[in-house]
Amino acid sequence: MATKKQQRRKRRRATGKGRLYDGYEPKAADEREKPTRREPRGRGAPPPPSYRRSIKRAGLFAAMLFAVIQFVPLGGTTPSLAASAIQALFFFVFLVPFGYFMDGFVYNRWVKRQQRG
Repeated sequence: MATKKQQRRKRRRATGKGRLYDGYEPKAADEREKPTRREPRGRGAPPPPSYRRSIKRAGLFAAMLFAVIQFVPLGGTTPSLAASAIQALFFFVFLVPFGYFMDGFVYNRWVKRQQRG
């Protein structure tokens, strides 16, 4: 928030009564450029869904889950390697179709928005 002094100076400059600098002449009201409305910048099209990308993403998250389960003692004990691997495998099996369907949902929403607008 501008101080009162800054607000006062801004108002004086806007009305043409403020301090002028060498070579500065305020524009008349009809000569001022009006800002043009810009189109919102998009991020581009999301890629269409693919199982390859879903498998890569699920593998990455399953590996991170395995590491967290193995190295962070939750509940006071660390489960065995087999138990951690089984949990990570179940997570992987769940995440592959879930990621594919979510990618499809995002892609379809983008396509509908492009058709509408």
